[in-house]
Amino acid sequence: MVTADKYKNKRIIAVTGVPRSGTSAITRGLKVLGVNLGTSLEPADFGNEKGYFEDSDINNLNYGFLKLLFERPDYAILVDLKKIPQNVINAFKISAKVFIEKRLDEYDIFGFKDPFMSKILPIWKDIFAEIGANTSYVIPCRNPLSVARSINKKGKIDYIIAYYIWFSGMLSAIIYLAGEKVVFVDYDDIIANPEKQLQRISEYLSLSFNPNGPEFLEFSSEFLEESLRHGCFSMEDLETNTEVPPKIVEFYKLLRKLCLDELKINDIEVIAKIKKFVNWMSELRSTIFYMESTMEAMTKLNNMLIEKNAKIDELNKMLQNTSK
Repeated sequence: MVTADKYKNKRIIAVTGVPRSGTSAITRGLKVLGVNLGTSLEPADFGNEKGYFEDSDINNLNYGFLKLLFERPDYAILVDLKKIPQNVINAFKISAKVFIEKRLDEYDIFGFKDPFMSKILPIWKDIFAEIGANTSYVIPCRNPLSVARSINKKGKIDYIIAYYIWFSGMLSAIIYLAGEKVVFVDYDDIIANPEKQLQRISEYLSLSFNPNGPEFLEFSSEFLEESLRHGCFSMEDLETNTEVPPKIVEFYKLLRKLCLDELKINDIEVIAKIKKFVNWMSELRSTIFYMESTMEAMTKLNNMLIEKNAKIDELNKMLQNTSK
């Protein structure tokens, strides 16, 4: 392929996993390692004061595609790619390739973050293969208690649903990356020791890292602040929380071992456990779908009630004014 030859000496660093897992901070850390994130970045807001470090074009495309398919990109289920029409996938691939190739025309090493990319990772892997660039992955991890708390606060989503959003997103990321060049990084670890974690990433992905350089000093002393982390929970907190499904605890323990380099993604033990998690998640598919549908219906009813009460209050004020 012409494009494969054109970009064979270029690199893509893709960051994916689950929203509210420290993906922004870890992606920002890639700049220290010489990874270009482009200039078309989503602006900071109250939900992420220092920026999301997400490519606007790529994220809008990916988010729109998932929303078209599932109404809500963060559905807590594993995506059945076989049910997506091939012509829809082909159209998505064409658009995605345009954006990625445009970035690679500008940069030798282009990195981008999309937490929802994990849901349709096989499609993105096909895109990367067609482009022909050397592709690596960074998977940010975080204690599901912290993630669920953050998802609940930002989206008013029930904690149980939030746990399954975390589970399905992280599981989607890991099941498709066997054999790929990938590094798992725990958000709490990079906050605690950014030098050690950036050194790990640089070694895994063959990137340059200077712990004495101005880029790292700015990242570690100015960008990384404790205020970025609105919640921090230990493994013991997770294990003793009776609301957390045991499988969620078990899965996070596996992820921790990957983050600590105690296991590798291609280890037989890891592959065997992942198969069991996938089977468990598949068995829960209808139950989770029912839970989410019920939650959405309750949310809509609650919003309608709020609007109705607001109108009643407005009418009462009008009546009071006319009676004066």
